[in-house]
Amino acid sequence: MSTPGTARAGSWLQDGNLRLRDTPMILMYHGVADVDEDPNLLCVSPSRFAQQMAWLARRGLRGVGIGTLVGAMRAGCQRGLVGITFDDGYTSVLESALPVLRRHGFGATAYIISDRVGTTNDWDEGPTWPLMTAGQVRELAAAGIEIGSHAATHMRLAGASPERLAAEVSGSRASLAALLGTEVRGFAYPYGSMDAAARRAVRDAGYEHACAVEASLPEMGLMALPRIYVGQQDDAIRMAAKRLLHKGRIALRSRPGGPAPQTPSPLARGDETPSHR
Repeated sequence: MSTPGTARAGSWLQDGNLRLRDTPMILMYHGVADVDEDPNLLCVSPSRFAQQMAWLARRGLRGVGIGTLVGAMRAGCQRGLVGITFDDGYTSVLESALPVLRRHGFGATAYIISDRVGTTNDWDEGPTWPLMTAGQVRELAAAGIEIGSHAATHMRLAGASPERLAAEVSGSRASLAALLGTEVRGFAYPYGSMDAAARRAVRDAGYEHACAVEASLPEMGLMALPRIYVGQQDDAIRMAAKRLLHKGRIALRSRPGGPAPQTPSPLARGDETPSHR
């Protein structure tokens, strides 16, 4: 007899078929480094990241990559699992986050911008930080971190032409598969920017799951898993509040007149204004 989780697994590929009560907690990080300037709120310090991972462990929660989380969702056994994700592919993920993850036996997913491997985050207004080289991406994968795509060039996908979507979505999957010598299963929308056409392009390109930033109930599914921004200010009290309120945030956004798409709600960010780069 199949469990309720396995019975629903196929329908999750379509928008709007992930129930609110089944929505997992997925944390969204970017860099893990001590930095002098961070106007876009992209970094947490190594010490803060260690505190946040210890907070999960103390509560009997285990950090995992999105492929592992989705597999557990299919089997109906995701209880106690928290998705951990890193966008953009900063070298600090390899240097500072990986040792902490290993200490706790946690996994994670790192979303790589395929055409920017070995360069910097020059799309941002603010300080530039190095992105992992091809060799470093392979090293991270060899350490057990799932590698996913963050598109080819880090452009906003909502409203993009079919040709551009193909280049950003299918092209990046092929490039990363060639770099790693293995299939790339996951995707994350740059800036959280997505629409129905973008989700369809991700699904048609062969990805098995994709992370958004914010997603309403009509959008949610395996091609739009919502995430929770985590920043430097998120101590134990704020982490507990985010865990408690993340499903309420989704419900709030799904109501008529709720927060506009791609606008982080106050429940998500506390007193911060993350850019979700």
